[in-house]
Amino acid sequence: MSTERPTRRALRGRRPGATFGRSLAVVLAALVLVGGVGAAVSLTQGPRAGAAAVDAQAVAAAAGQRVVFTTNQPLAPVTAGQVSVEPDARFTIAASGRNIAVQFTYALDPDTEYTVRIDDVTGASGGPASTLRHTFTTGTPPLFVLQRQDDADDAIFSTNLAGDRAVPVFTDEQIEDYRASRTALVVQTTDAAGAARLVTTGLDGSEPTELALPGEGTIAGLQVADQGGFVGYTYTDLDISASGGIESTLFIASLSEPGADPVAIDVGEDSRVVQWAFVPETSALIVLTFDGQLRLVDTADLDAEPVLLGGALALSGIERGTARAIVERTEGTVVIDLTDLSEEPLVAADGAESLGIPGPVTPSVAGSTLRTFTRMGEDGFPAAQSVVRVDADGAVTPLLELAGPGDAVMQTCASPSGRYAAVIVTPDLVSNTYDTYTRPLPTRIETHIIDTRDGEGVTVIEGTDISWCQVAI
Repeated sequence: MSTERPTRRALRGRRPGATFGRSLAVVLAALVLVGGVGAAVSLTQGPRAGAAAVDAQAVAAAAGQRVVFTTNQPLAPVTAGQVSVEPDARFTIAASGRNIAVQFTYALDPDTEYTVRIDDVTGASGGPASTLRHTFTTGTPPLFVLQRQDDADDAIFSTNLAGDRAVPVFTDEQIEDYRASRTALVVQTTDAAGAARLVTTGLDGSEPTELALPGEGTIAGLQVADQGGFVGYTYTDLDISASGGIESTLFIASLSEPGADPVAIDVGEDSRVVQWAFVPETSALIVLTFDGQLRLVDTADLDAEPVLLGGALALSGIERGTARAIVERTEGTVVIDLTDLSEEPLVAADGAESLGIPGPVTPSVAGSTLRTFTRMGEDGFPAAQSVVRVDADGAVTPLLELAGPGDAVMQTCASPSGRYAAVIVTPDLVSNTYDTYTRPLPTRIETHIIDTRDGEGVTVIEGTDISWCQVAI
């Protein structure tokens, strides 16, 4: 065997291109092999997903939130029948390409573990089926309450369900009202001249920014949209008189443009508004005017004529996550589906006759409502009040009973998921004097938090206007 080294001629004879070509061939062969193995794995294992995307805090705070699965390959069509959620929650799905989005109709319960499972998922090119699963724990959205105080500035407190934490996030000499969105507080105060002011802040009270108003006047019915960053209210000039001025006119404004002039909503010849509400998941408003007519207004096309929905005595509210409005008509309480304008009578509570005289109705979720009843004594005066949850089928869960004429229910509000109810109570109504604000309130107010599943009390918080309420007392 020759051990001689290659000659210079031999070294010169090896072309660099030939060496590169052989190397490239090896790399390509390896890639083909890896690709083939990957394809084989995909064909034998079925679609797989990495970590699903979900905002655990937002999903417990508002309706319409999603969990999104992204898989390693395009998918065959997926139907809602392949999806399950534990604990049970209503949802819709949208699937396209490598993504499956499960959208929850209502907010989920706070501090609760949920599992979303999708069975029999196959690739667009066929192959075996697989199961996608994601487990997450929902967050606990902040909870706020207003306390008006005689010996100190009024304050909005951040608290919790246990009621064992209270941190002031906004203070002022005179807080009339406030509303909380997912990202901001909108606070209504009154200056020394009696004119309203609106301030928006972060949820911790940071970066206070004043919002432009139509003029020097008072506002009522403050509300914020669940989505879109809009605020609305009715406005009346301080110097209103028989000769002119703005009276009870509905205005909306964007929180992202605090200095922009608010927009007046045209509701017909008589612009005065008694009650109104944002319609969830839409650009519409439902408005009850002074002439007793209910109207639907599209804020995306303010030049369009409002849709007349007929006469009404009161607007009780709209179910979160849907466009189902509860309306008091002369013939009784009805539920109007604002997507197609169909309506039906509100489901009667089982054993309603024994509960007493029906009072206010507050929408909750999935067709359930919170209802207040009053029982009269033999002397003709109220003897007791009760608050119950009524499910879509009429089943009743008692939540709170106030015996005797002393205490009174002022308002009921449902948590975003419907898991809890807040019952705002005025203790000892006879001796509980009212303040002299533009929106007068009793000096002492309690907010009772109750688990609507079993009627068990959770806590009692001093104060009112808990942030679950969509409109003030």
